[in-house]
Amino acid sequence: MTTSFFLAGVMQGGRRAVDAADQSYRTALRATIEKTCPDPVVHDPHELVLERYGDRVPELRQALAAVADTPVVVRGLLDPRVLELLDVFHEMTWLAAASDICVAWLPGHEPSMGTAAEMYAAYTAGRTVVTITDMRYNVAVLSCSTVILPGLAAFSDWLAEKGDPLCTTS
Repeated sequence: MTTSFFLAGVMQGGRRAVDAADQSYRTALRATIEKTCPDPVVHDPHELVLERYGDRVPELRQALAAVADTPVVVRGLLDPRVLELLDVFHEMTWLAAASDICVAWLPGHEPSMGTAAEMYAAYTAGRTVVTITDMRYNVAVLSCSTVILPGLAAFSDWLAEKGDPLCTTS
């Protein structure tokens, strides 16, 4: 039996829909997990969105960006492409809640509402939520984290310390 991980982290943050945060942290997290845990299942929402939408990603981001110019937003009147993205958001939060371990990457002091929703879903489902951040003062981070670590090296050490019991839970 293997452990499942969900990679939560800043994708959009406070940026406009057409801008995205650097996603290279996802490769580093996956490599760290795979180095420590035998045959883990790693759910990466960034990869899942790219696999699902491929060449449509820029089109979907543009549709989402158009919402910023709408003074009153009514969900039922949104562009169907935006509604599609909202469904994916809910799907990802459910996947975070279904995974054994949610790893939340919140670099520096940049909050992420999507990551907060994924952390909350995982935490309320009784999952382990490992948050990698400097935001130890943030009430949402404190409320929804099982453990808060300062960086990738600390995450690697934490995984190694937990060893076999952690990596063979489901």
